[in-house]
Amino acid sequence: MKVTILNYTDSGEELLTKCGMATTTETPPSQYKIKDKDVNEFMEISREMELSSVFNFPTIIYEVKDVSRSFTHQHVRHRMAAHMQQSLRYTEINPKDPSFMITPPSITKKGVDQTKEYIQNQLNAAQTYKNLLKKDIPPEDARFALPIGVKTFLTTAMNVESILHYLNVRACMDSQWEIRANAYTLLAACKLIYPKIFQKAGPHCITGRCKGRGKGKCKNQAKETIKKIENKINKTKPKFESLKTNESISIDLTEILGYEANPQTEKQIQKKLNIDNINLSFNVKLEIQKN
Repeated sequence: MKVTILNYTDSGEELLTKCGMATTTETPPSQYKIKDKDVNEFMEISREMELSSVFNFPTIIYEVKDVSRSFTHQHVRHRMAAHMQQSLRYTEINPKDPSFMITPPSITKKGVDQTKEYIQNQLNAAQTYKNLLKKDIPPEDARFALPIGVKTFLTTAMNVESILHYLNVRACMDSQWEIRANAYTLLAACKLIYPKIFQKAGPHCITGRCKGRGKGKCKNQAKETIKKIENKINKTKPKFESLKTNESISIDLTEILGYEANPQTEKQIQKKLNIDNINLSFNVKLEIQKN
C-alpha cells in the first residue's frame, strides 16, 4: 500500500481560524489578523465543541495504490468524499503475473500450503477472465470472473471533518487490516500537514468511548500505534518543513502498520507454482508532495 498526498489546502489551520474568528467581529476574514496562539486556542475550542462546519474548510486529495477491491468497496462507503477509481473495464490484468493480487498476511502466516492454494485460486480466476476476453466477452462482463483481491488504486478528496470521522471508525482495531493501515497512514500525513487539528485524532476509543467489539480492550494497542507514528513523524517534521513547493517526502510505515513476509516462504511458493517472482509482504508507505 502506498498513500500519496497529492494536494491539500495550504495553511488550512490558519485559514479556518481566520474565517471562524472573524464571524464574531465586523472584520471579514480577508482583513482579519491572527496570531499563533489564536490558531492553537481556536483548534482546541473547535475540537471540544465539534464544530463540523469549521473542519469542512481544509481539504486533502490523496491517492491510494496497491490495495484490494475489498478495501476500496469499504473505502468508497464514505460518501462525504469524492472518489475516482481505476476501471477494470478499460484496463486488463496479466493472469501469469501474480503481482495483480493482494495476499492477506493472515493467509501467508498459515503456511506454504494455504498460501499456495490461495494464489492458485487467484491465478485460475484471472485465467478464466482472460479466456472470456479472448471469446469476445465485453470487458465489463469478463471482469465478473475476477476475485475481490485484485490490486487497484483510487484517488480520494476529503475535507478534514470527513477524515476525522474516517479515523474514528477505520483506525479502530476492529477494522479490516488494509483500511485500518490506510487510516493510520492518513493520520500520519495529517499530523504533518495539520498538526493542531489532528493532535488528538484517532479511533473512537481515543476520542471518546469504544464502539468496537473489543469493548475497550484494544485501546492500549491503538494508543501504542499512534505513539509510534508520532515518533516517526517528529523525526520527519524538520525535513518536511524544509521542502520547497512540489518537492516530496517519503515515509516507510511498514514496521508499524505492515507485514514483512519470510523470503524462504516466498521461494517455496515460487517453486511450487513455477512462477518467477512473488511478493507476499504488505508494505505501507506514505508520500507527501509539498504544496
